[in-house]
Amino acid sequence: MKTRIALGAGLLLTIGSAVAGTLMYGQGHVEPSVPVVASVAQQEVTPQMIAMWKATAAPSDYVAPRVPI
Repeated sequence: MKTRIALGAGLLLTIGSAVAGTLMYGQGHVEPSVPVVASVAQQEVTPQMIAMWKATAAPSDYVAPRVPI
């Protein structure tokens, strides 16, 4: 009887952690701090734009890539 309970609890924990990990993986969403008026690909990059990007850049803007386990 104890073996069944232990196996059931282990299976439940395994499946539960797999589902929770699937739901949490890649859910980090970063809102842009500067509104984008037009696509950067359509504009020509100028030294003034580069200076503005450097001035408004913050360490929190970077999101490290996640590698699946």
